[in-house]
Amino acid sequence: MTRLFAHCLTLWMLMILLAGCRGQVSTKPPIHLNPNMDNQEKYDSQEINDFFHDRRSLRKSVPGTVEIGGYERLHNAELNRGMTPNGEFVKKNPLDIDMDMLERGRERFDIFCAVCHDRTGSGMGLPVRKYKGLSPPMSFHEERLRLIEDGYIFNVITNGVRTMPSYRHQIPVMDRWAIIAYLRVLQRSQMTTIDDVPERERAGLQGRQS
Repeated sequence: MTRLFAHCLTLWMLMILLAGCRGQVSTKPPIHLNPNMDNQEKYDSQEINDFFHDRRSLRKSVPGTVEIGGYERLHNAELNRGMTPNGEFVKKNPLDIDMDMLERGRERFDIFCAVCHDRTGSGMGLPVRKYKGLSPPMSFHEERLRLIEDGYIFNVITNGVRTMPSYRHQIPVMDRWAIIAYLRVLQRSQMTTIDDVPERERAGLQGRQS
């Protein structure tokens, strides 16, 4: 009896499957055995919610809530914001600078900055050269920017300034500092004197200049 029941059940299931394979295209929506995940009860953005006295469906954060990544920013403002706890810009790069960091900074600078600022930091990038009358960005070799705090440059990369947009989403924190380190190298390269050259190499350099 049990075997007969199993055979009948199998035959019945096969008939159902065959009935669903008639080759016809249906315009009706598919049947969801558990539609809860597809049709959830929820409030849309700015929708009114009469449950709360202010009728706002989106609630304010609980006092003391810290955003994702905010804990690190609160506890290392110099690294993540380029500012001291007193709200002043960090004067010097907080990271240890080595050749790997400078090479990373050069690569990121050429990708994100050189288009407008030129690879030397002169401000004569492609848009300025192509579109006549377009005002160039400030040259990094102006005295004000050579003397400006590293934290100020970090803030500009993070938040933008004037017509320059924010790059906080495109450039991670560590890469921003790497770009700043490389930028300082560019500035130094345009302001070198013979005193910056080791004495053992000065004679040959002066000979080529003459």
